[in-house]
Amino acid sequence: MKKILFLALFTILFQLTAKSQCREYIETIAESELEPYILDGNFLSPVVSEGETVTLARTFLAGQSYKIAVCGMDMFAKEITITEDKTVIFKNFGKDAEEKMMTTSDGTVLPVSGLNFFEFTPDHTMNLKIKVKITPFEGGSSLKLEGCLGILVGFQK
Repeated sequence: MKKILFLALFTILFQLTAKSQCREYIETIAESELEPYILDGNFLSPVVSEGETVTLARTFLAGQSYKIAVCGMDMFAKEITITEDKTVIFKNFGKDAEEKMMTTSDGTVLPVSGLNFFEFTPDHTMNLKIKVKITPFEGGSSLKLEGCLGILVGFQK
């Protein structure tokens, strides 16, 4: 009984430590990922495994410029889908992504396909769902790799 209790307590403490380390790691890279935007202080930083999907729901105000950046888990492709209700606002993989271009805040025009960020200024207040899927390696082993993922939201003054 004592072994089971100790093992359960150790598992909980290990998970809490891993989560806090993830948050600290994501906080250290947030500024560079969002530049020239400012982190709003609220972000998601879970420990995830390949194949998992994470969703963040946020409200974005009309007329304010934003950047949503997804970082961490660098060895994996991150499929990002941003929706308002059921309308897709941004998708970085798939046929639609290959055809679209995005102009960044510094005027650079980039193909959307494969980007890990999205810059936009909504013309109306929007409730968006940001869904990120960690794409597993094709033909990978049954052992799932895990690491820190950050979904960051920045704004311009």
